[in-house]
Amino acid sequence: MKRRNFLKTTLLFVTTAQLFPNKILSSVSAVTSNFKYIYTNSKLKSQFFLFLKNVFNLYPEQEFHKLISDNTASKTTDKEIYIATQSKLDDITPILSGIRYQLPALMHQKNEMAEETVALLGQGTSYNGYLEIGSSGRYLDYLEESISIKGKRYYADGRKPKYSFTEMVERGQIAVGAEYIQFTNYETKFADHLPHNSLDLVTVYIGFHHCPIDLRTQYISSIRDTMRVGGKLILRDHNCDTDDQKVLVALAHDVFNLGVNEPWEYNAKEIRNFYSLDFIIAFVEKIGFKFTKKTLYQKGDPTKNALMVFTKI
Repeated sequence: MKRRNFLKTTLLFVTTAQLFPNKILSSVSAVTSNFKYIYTNSKLKSQFFLFLKNVFNLYPEQEFHKLISDNTASKTTDKEIYIATQSKLDDITPILSGIRYQLPALMHQKNEMAEETVALLGQGTSYNGYLEIGSSGRYLDYLEESISIKGKRYYADGRKPKYSFTEMVERGQIAVGAEYIQFTNYETKFADHLPHNSLDLVTVYIGFHHCPIDLRTQYISSIRDTMRVGGKLILRDHNCDTDDQKVLVALAHDVFNLGVNEPWEYNAKEIRNFYSLDFIIAFVEKIGFKFTKKTLYQKGDPTKNALMVFTKI
């Protein structure tokens, strides 16, 4: 099967393989089968279709939904369903899919995140110093259309920004425009790479759910230490406040990995620690931030990926 490298740069979801290519990850879920849990429940199955339509959208959603459903009915384990579905992706991939599906999905998600972020921060606000964690400038160009970002800029990601066509499209410009920080695992301490108390704005659109539990405090504290008092932390993460929601979000990760041709072995070892927003907010506030009480959700996203803003205190 052909590798679809273009797909890996086009979604809001970022695979942990991109961020941490050499890291051995832990098990994925306590549920026996994410696919069967969702696709044998008509309500949850309908909700998941909205993820394929409104968020993932790298393949024709009706065909992709049916392909998953058929394999879920005919296979026994998630591994079998995953591999069987992945083997048939070329059958549902239309001609010029990059232009018809992947590129529009990228642009839609970039625009969505920028509009939501500006809604939280305020049109025309100004920030000195910027750190984008988990991508290499995907959102900076869009943000700068509505807010002022001065001073040093940094990208922390698992791959160094380059000049391929897809990467230039992803960041919206030819120039890299920032200093690169290698972010290969959650043991990275950002304050070792840039000055303490030097940033007004940090964005983490990839969330905290791939972070090992024993590194949560260190990781968030490292972000805090780079920020000035009053600086803004933009965080996006899933609100997994029920068991059904946790499995639905887990399946979204399965299907994302499947769709960008990650092998099953990678998917089965991916760290996924899903939390409710109440837990996330309390945890982040304990480390030295204040939640602004504003939360935005993308319309039509059943994974309840919430955008929040915290202020360093």
